[in-house]
Amino acid sequence: MKTALVTGASSGIGQALSVALGKEGYLVGLVARRKDKLKQTKKMVEEAGGKAEIFSCDLGDDVQTDSLVDRVKQWTHNLDLLANVAGVQVYKPISEVKTGDWDLAFDINVTATFKLIRGLLPILKSDKSLVLSVGSGMGVIPARGRSVYCASKFALRGLILSLAEEFEGGHPHFSLITLGSTLTGFGDETVEERKKEFEKGAAYFPVEWVVGRLLEVIESNHPEAEYVWYPGEHGFGVWKKP
Repeated sequence: MKTALVTGASSGIGQALSVALGKEGYLVGLVARRKDKLKQTKKMVEEAGGKAEIFSCDLGDDVQTDSLVDRVKQWTHNLDLLANVAGVQVYKPISEVKTGDWDLAFDINVTATFKLIRGLLPILKSDKSLVLSVGSGMGVIPARGRSVYCASKFALRGLILSLAEEFEGGHPHFSLITLGSTLTGFGDETVEERKKEFEKGAAYFPVEWVVGRLLEVIESNHPEAEYVWYPGEHGFGVWKKP
């Protein structure tokens, strides 16, 4: 049985990916802050035919993240997939940004990913082991009012693409998904609010489309270092730069 660890597994893309992996027969480690939400995801994974383990963790807390690494190593000695899906959004003009906003964005979007990769390298040991990290178009395109979020996603992109170079020809493999807006409750908008915008022509990916493509990457024998997916380029609305 293949084994995966998915962060951000309590909702959105992380939850949908966990369920899809369950359907593929994976044993899935579910990581998120809220244990009650993770219990819901665990039930969904098991109903899909997979098995799941809950790892409640606040990835913004160094001590908890370090403890998570130790717990995962006790849980499995071979990890086929580390999917870094968890993220936070900070959309504020720089004059309104507090130090805590900056720290939170980098702790969740960059530092937790770094610590999980570094800590779990010893068990990402099969020839097909993959570290899959969900980035953002905002990690390529600068945008007003989003400097903190963009900075964290630019940093994540630099981290993963550099590691892809560092481990080229070996394992694990590293893939960054530079992803456009998706119909989830990520950030300040609800799913319903985004669906209304989508119905008016705004560019958003359906979650199912994204997860389907992620599975293709996961099952690929030679995953690319970066995949760039924008909804407007796949027939899902028209994008306008914020």
